Amino acid sequence: MFAGRYLWWMLMGIGIFMFTALSRDYITWLVMQLSGCGNMAGACEPAILTISSVLKPACIWTAIGVLFMATLLRLHYLSLIWFWGPIVAVWFVASTPVLLFLAADATALTRPATVAALPIAFLFLAAFVAYLMLTLEDGDMPLAASVPLRFTLGLTAVYGALAGVAFMSELSRAAGTLLDMPALSVAIALVQPHLQTALTLGTGSMAPAYAVLAAFVAALAASLLLHAAAPPARRAITLRRSRR
Repeated sequence: MFAGRYLWWMLMGIGIFMFTALSRDYITWLVMQLSGCGNMAGACEPAILTISSVLKPACIWTAIGVLFMATLLRLHYLSLIWFWGPIVAVWFVASTPVLLFLAADATALTRPATVAALPIAFLFLAAFVAYLMLTLEDGDMPLAASVPLRFTLGLTAVYGALAGVAFMSELSRAAGTLLDMPALSVAIALVQPHLQTALTLGTGSMAPAYAVLAAFVAALAASLLLHAAAPPARRAITLRRSRR
């Protein structure tokens, strides 16, 4: 999937998500007005229940699915799917709870407390998706031609994936329920505290995670800057090599 189409699908997914999150009350009101059920007590309850329990979740999961699949197709187009695909999948899974929370209360993003509590995996994912949307088609730069930058991006991305696993409080319960494996749920619950300690260097603070996130964003920015400064002929050679 080339950059223009990827941008289009990502905007479609974000649009579906935002429309569903922000417009439920208006849709409910419109249904009540068109059906005339408001004239009879209790007549609107089935329609309201269908909208809130069926239609809205279906739209939200559709939006998340569009965002996820578009990103995987973009990585496949850039021949980066084998390394970055699993990492992006972990980021999406770790970000799903906050996406569902925002879908239930989209105004929460205006609250400083909510912004401060965003999962670290969500921030890694947002930075990476923004990078994939910013790269131009005449010179797709699959995550830096520079070896030090590639190493930095890979190392910080792996840290971000591990942080997503370590700090997702719902992971153990979700894994045990979806896979019907209570032992896996217990194992994840036992491993997560130790992984958190390792990732925070024993400090219990998120400062190391934010420092790694800053390094990840800086490496992405440096990759774009180096690519913009490269001669067109070198861009074409780099792109051909990356696709092999």
